[in-house]
Amino acid sequence: MRYHTLLHVISGYLFQHYGSLATSSQIEKDYARLELAFSPEVIEEIQFEQLEQSISKVIPQPRDVHTKTISRREAEQKGSIKTIINLLPASLNEVRFVQIDDIDEQACGGIHVNKTTEIGDFSILKIQNKGATKKRLKIQLN
Repeated sequence: MRYHTLLHVISGYLFQHYGSLATSSQIEKDYARLELAFSPEVIEEIQFEQLEQSISKVIPQPRDVHTKTISRREAEQKGSIKTIINLLPASLNEVRFVQIDDIDEQACGGIHVNKTTEIGDFSILKIQNKGATKKRLKIQLN
């Protein structure tokens, strides 16, 4: 739950500040990874070495994590960030949304903590280039 919510916070932060989109993620027992795509004009100005410090300031602020289920039609009209509605099976008539106050909102079926303060401390272990405009972050909870 902590890792899953942390990935939402990181991807939401990077979307808000740099317009990046999370392209994939994976959660293992001892770490998580998040792949992000950036526009070519923005990626050069991001100071990735300060990313951990910047996001660490967001997590202790008690933001609520909410879930709600909406109709597929409403989800399509919503135009939610990072949700590619056409990737969902056509038979899916309801979509579960997760919202972390002003940080993130997207379709998600995962489990989460109730407040961002429950995530705790984390470290970005590695930042890898995965192409000219893509980065992979390896993250560990402390």
